[in-house]
Amino acid sequence: MTNQKGFSIVEILLSSAMLAMIVTAFTGAIIYGEQITQVAGGISRASFLAQEGIEATRSIRDQSFSNLINGSYGLAVSGNKWVFSGNSDATNGFVRQIVVSDGTDSNRKTITSTVIWQETIQRTGNVGLTTEFSNWKNN
Repeated sequence: MTNQKGFSIVEILLSSAMLAMIVTAFTGAIIYGEQITQVAGGISRASFLAQEGIEATRSIRDQSFSNLINGSYGLAVSGNKWVFSGNSDATNGFVRQIVVSDGTDSNRKTITSTVIWQETIQRTGNVGLTTEFSNWKNN
């Protein structure tokens, strides 16, 4: 009978240890899943803002190609139109910067829209899109 009681205590200890490991694994998976979801949401929002930057710059180009002067800009809406404003703009922790530079010829400009944000405590996220606009009204 003494051996049976000792064996039951060992079983209880082993099952408790296994339960603790399973709970720890599930807790880690839940925490990691939440972090990945948060990072993916940040990338999605940053991609949207970068694309919006390209489209806003296209609107500025459509107003007049001469508005595309080389430099770094932020964006704002003034009089229901997109305009360059400052050297960057911020939205809910995301900082967007539009860089206008010379294109392959005098009728083209290269546009880079970059969005930076604090992804985690240790890591900064960065999304960038680049395109080239032409002076289509001059062609």
